[in-house]
Amino acid sequence: MKRPDLDRLLPEVMQRAAQPGQPLAAVLDVMEALVTPVEDALAGVDAVLSPYRAPDAFLPWLAGWLDLDGLLRPGPLETRYAPGLSQLRLLIARTMPLNFMRGTARGLIGVLEAATGVSGFHVQENVTAGGEPLAFHLLVRAPPDSARYAELVRHLVELEKPVALTHEVVWPTPGGTS
Repeated sequence: MKRPDLDRLLPEVMQRAAQPGQPLAAVLDVMEALVTPVEDALAGVDAVLSPYRAPDAFLPWLAGWLDLDGLLRPGPLETRYAPGLSQLRLLIARTMPLNFMRGTARGLIGVLEAATGVSGFHVQENVTAGGEPLAFHLLVRAPPDSARYAELVRHLVELEKPVALTHEVVWPTPGGTS
């Protein structure tokens, strides 16, 4: 808060007493110096809470707010999330909208694509990889490019699928079938 704004908050009699060189003026100058850095920090708080604008070091904290910290590995910040920090930013930004679709094939595919940066996941219900019918079972067909994130994909399927369902995740074999 700038000095003129502080002056306007005072009763009129005190405003007249807050002249340069007077004790009240000195107190108001100190008050301005103390309050201004706090106001400046609060004015930029939205940048810290936005996944696209937050400093890299703040991303694990934001991920923790959304219960995504279980996807992070120990170690240096740059390697804590296998697909990279830019993909972590995208996952953090998309988590809340995707939560409305949680437990659905569309929601599972959305999470997998946001988390890995790879598109082309397919979910089939009540069938195994061999094509046999199996009730309460999910088959997740993952695109070949996601194989490098196999551990992350399996972990996310386990977290995001309905708890009563069994599941399997398959990638295409070198011959072209999965």
